[in-house]
Amino acid sequence: MKNIFFSRLALLLSSGLLLLLIGCGDTYYDMNDFRSVDKIDAHVHINVDDSPMIIQAREDNIRLVTVNVGSDEISIYDQKEVALRIRENHSDRVDFLSALPLDHWDNRDAWVQNAMKHVRESRENGAVGIKVWKVIGMELRDEDGSFVQIDDPRFYPIFEYMTEHQMPLMGHIGEPKNCWLPLEEMTVNNDRDYFENHPEFHMYLHDDYPSYEEIIEARNNFLGKFPDLPFFGAHLGSMEWSIDMMAEHLDKYPNMVMGMAHRVPHLQYLAQQDRDKLRDFFITYQDRLLYSTDLMHYVNDDPEAVRELSYTTWRDDWEFFVTDNSMEVWQVDGTFRGLKLPKSVIDKIFRENAIAFFGL
Repeated sequence: MKNIFFSRLALLLSSGLLLLLIGCGDTYYDMNDFRSVDKIDAHVHINVDDSPMIIQAREDNIRLVTVNVGSDEISIYDQKEVALRIRENHSDRVDFLSALPLDHWDNRDAWVQNAMKHVRESRENGAVGIKVWKVIGMELRDEDGSFVQIDDPRFYPIFEYMTEHQMPLMGHIGEPKNCWLPLEEMTVNNDRDYFENHPEFHMYLHDDYPSYEEIIEARNNFLGKFPDLPFFGAHLGSMEWSIDMMAEHLDKYPNMVMGMAHRVPHLQYLAQQDRDKLRDFFITYQDRLLYSTDLMHYVNDDPEAVRELSYTTWRDDWEFFVTDNSMEVWQVDGTFRGLKLPKSVIDKIFRENAIAFFGL
């Protein structure tokens, strides 16, 4: 009965008939609602104790999920300690995900022991999940030089433990498909600028590295082996280029959700190509999408610049999702219109889905 209800509700939303039930005046948010609505940014990186991002989040009524990840600046172990202190001082405002250690990879027993200890301690200390990142599939190698993929059986004991405890896994597996395209074929300017200035990461230039398709296939193999593990596909699951591909995967893997961190410009590009199709996608999969930004604050970052970027990012993203304004951003050539999603959809994407998925 519940599934029938939600199916009918989705149909009403997509057809616009819900307007007749609710009334036009109370169907949508606008820019004046930005600070009054409770929101969650489900993917940021805060690695300093007193970040003005948290101050800005309080002003903008946003709860944060800070995510540990491999970094040259600070180890995942130190990141966890910072996150614990932040959570202790801002328990009403910040939650955290720990990261999967890759130390001792060449020694299976030592790696499993260290990784399991870290994951278990993270869970006991209140982490709402564990992150794996693109080093798996694109950098980590075995002694014979072959790339390690996320479906490697050596990860299975960790994933089995997480499945048993229903501890979510956030996976940044792969990169935007632009990474495997020549610069002139990339869809958004931020990707083009980044890969032009970092050719060592531009996979189009490195055909000795795994292809986009190989990485996605390994991710799908892993999802097939662990269908009961709650999985958060970071960065739209590296499928930001195709609405159809994202929909297909959400249909196939019912325990998968997607966050949009650092991929809102890709969504804006898709809105430019076919706004109605993208809007229908958000309405259809309103229970499976989580708002997130990938905002960062590391030790060497300018605190005021971090605060300003946080505010402008959150407010500009709000405009894209709640209004149908004509907009321009530097990342996308030309104009596009906001999606103007119904309030009920906005509430799920900006708050309720994160609460349900992470158990906040």
